[in-house]
Amino acid sequence: MKNYSTYQSVPGTGRLYDPFGNLLQPVRETLTEKSLSCDVVFGSPSNDCRGTGICKITARKSRTSTVSGSRRDCKSAKALLISGENGRSLSMVFARELLCVHIWKNHLRHGVLVLNEPCKIPLDVSRAINLKFHMIQPGQYKVEELEGRYRIRFQG
Repeated sequence: MKNYSTYQSVPGTGRLYDPFGNLLQPVRETLTEKSLSCDVVFGSPSNDCRGTGICKITARKSRTSTVSGSRRDCKSAKALLISGENGRSLSMVFARELLCVHIWKNHLRHGVLVLNEPCKIPLDVSRAINLKFHMIQPGQYKVEELEGRYRIRFQG
């Protein structure tokens, strides 16, 4: 896949550079990390992507789409997936300005994302960012707000 990049620190800042072209807060992850731009469809996999949770993750085919106007619908959002802890954790980062109000209200509100069902991570996505797991397990996951971004961390 051509759609991933090495996650690197910006010299002298203690911050990490992300391919969206913005700086993220410091993250306690070591070694070279991989990231990939993806589309995340919210909802329940068994309920035709209705309800709560994460229904589907797909790799974005190109990085040429513009940031403004890339809100396509209120079921999906562009996210940056970042592997951590040598592939044993996954961070999903969303730009606040690209999320529609429906996603925020129904999935990220109160600082928690609830998954009632597991969500499969496609093999091409897992391989591209060196993840050691292929499924996000059901549970409640903290939604961190960072300078106009939302980050959700998952353990493998």
